[in-house]
Amino acid sequence: MGFQGVLFDMDGLLLDTEKQYLGTFIATCAKFGLRDKEKVFYDCIGLRLADSTKVLEKGLGGLVDLDAFLTTWDETIIAERAAHIPVKPMAPVLLQALKERDILCAVATSTGTEKAKHHLEQTGLLPYVHTVIGGDQVENGKPAPDIYLKAAEALGVAAAACVAFEDSDPGTLAAIRSGAKVVQVPDLKQPSPKIRAMGHIIAKDLMEGARTVGLL
Repeated sequence: MGFQGVLFDMDGLLLDTEKQYLGTFIATCAKFGLRDKEKVFYDCIGLRLADSTKVLEKGLGGLVDLDAFLTTWDETIIAERAAHIPVKPMAPVLLQALKERDILCAVATSTGTEKAKHHLEQTGLLPYVHTVIGGDQVENGKPAPDIYLKAAEALGVAAAACVAFEDSDPGTLAAIRSGAKVVQVPDLKQPSPKIRAMGHIIAKDLMEGARTVGLL
């Protein structure tokens, strides 16, 4: 179909890290005597730190000292990541296929840029990516389209000439609003009826999505 670039989310799409985040969130809740707060975590999926902190403040507000909770959670995540950062099985396969076809790739993630680069480097995926745009590089986080527009611009192409791969609803909405052709590969959270009605491609994994959209 002549796509000029491919734009990827990172956590929950290229990296199988949402499960790590969930596990460490539950562990942190346990340390603070909190139970049954998983919905708060699910509401944070796809959002950058500033926006997810607002969700946490609303969901946990008054129950714990939020700064102490965030510090403990971050320390738990760092310890987990130091041991292992899991990669989605189809991610290296697709990235290699795109490299062989000389198709430009960018990562557009709500994670901060330097942290994202570090995680991609640790997992061996960074060499496949031409640019990394983190949530700290845009004024408005997902579901605003800013990050996908900036990622496409960094590749020197229009967002409308790109395929964007996402797992979360906020990220999918951001990609759709950018004008890109969108493939959603759900991870921990299935698309809402509102998002399903958008008419984009929903696939079980990256390779199925790539084939369906005509990228491979």
